[in-house]
Amino acid sequence: MTPNNNTPSRALQQDARAWSAFTGTKYTSALRQVSSPLAQGLLGPRVSARRLIAVLSDHELIGAQGGVPLLGEDGVRSDSPWHFDGKSDYIQLALITDMLRMFTPTSGAEAAEVGSYSLKHTAEWFLSPHCSYVSNGRLIWAAAALGLPIADPNRDGPNLLIGVSEREHDYVHRMVGSGQTRPQVHHYRPAGYEQLRTVLTRAADGESIPHGWVPPAPVGEPAPFHDWLIRQVGRNDVVGDLAADYSAGVRDSDHRIACTASELLAIFHEVSHSSEAYDTVVSAIAEWIRTEPSTTYIRTEQISGDSHDHRGWGAGSGTTERYEYLCPCGDGTIIEEHDNIPGFREHDVWIACDKCRAEWHFVEGRGVRDWALQPASVSAAV
Repeated sequence: MTPNNNTPSRALQQDARAWSAFTGTKYTSALRQVSSPLAQGLLGPRVSARRLIAVLSDHELIGAQGGVPLLGEDGVRSDSPWHFDGKSDYIQLALITDMLRMFTPTSGAEAAEVGSYSLKHTAEWFLSPHCSYVSNGRLIWAAAALGLPIADPNRDGPNLLIGVSEREHDYVHRMVGSGQTRPQVHHYRPAGYEQLRTVLTRAADGESIPHGWVPPAPVGEPAPFHDWLIRQVGRNDVVGDLAADYSAGVRDSDHRIACTASELLAIFHEVSHSSEAYDTVVSAIAEWIRTEPSTTYIRTEQISGDSHDHRGWGAGSGTTERYEYLCPCGDGTIIEEHDNIPGFREHDVWIACDKCRAEWHFVEGRGVRDWALQPASVSAAV
């Protein structure tokens, strides 16, 4: 007999029977759970109830392997039995699985490093109000069913380490956690973060979510200055200290990555810093330019600009232009002017800041519209 649109598929029926027997739930209740829009796989294939059950027996780390169960509600090596309410257990495990799917899994020689207990709180916060509570054991259970790397380094407590990106997890933990300091930038936001938030709301409203979401391919933007600065961490001088502070800011999502030296200056105008720290930035940029003489020089942020028509002085009409840019220290400006009037064509750019005029020079051989700066120490060494 061919099922109609209201008849559950054979796979759903098999899952419902298996889940009913495993949890002591009525078949109709189990079928209602496995058929829920929230349990159909929001970021990937639906997790099979039979797969979930098999993991508790067969998994190489948490599986009972025919003996005493190793995993309970509170975690591994716990006497806490599973408590199934018969209404939402399978849905909850499916949602935890999708929450874990949004993270980049560790691979190869990378060690699993995110604690299951921390992850279980992240799952609670992210999945609220659809999950009011996520146990440590269920988080581990879902991770095992998903096939994530799992490690048990201490072998003496209920918690395990789960193989997902520590940086991505820290980002989500801080974004959704109550009382957490939120990230200021989003370079560690998981690819599936916004997608899962969107489809979770739609599925909770009963909407069927189409399968086939494909994570966007990572974009490897060149960041030569960032790479160079990170390599300076550990130096026993002011540039090494700057590199360590910068690296910590990137790691904690307090500021963006500085792909270029110009972007490092921009970052320092966005965060609080001392005058000594600014001087160190100038020293680091000068060293970078001397190390990489073919590098792009410094351009600062434009803060204003206008162009006006001018009827001219007898030889025809034209325009005048004036643009202002932030100076490197942030207390003054760089002014660029163009007089495009026939017979009076003039173009000029200058630094309207005494401090920066002493510390920075325009790079020779570049036009007014193509101006760029380099530290005066670099100019003096040429």
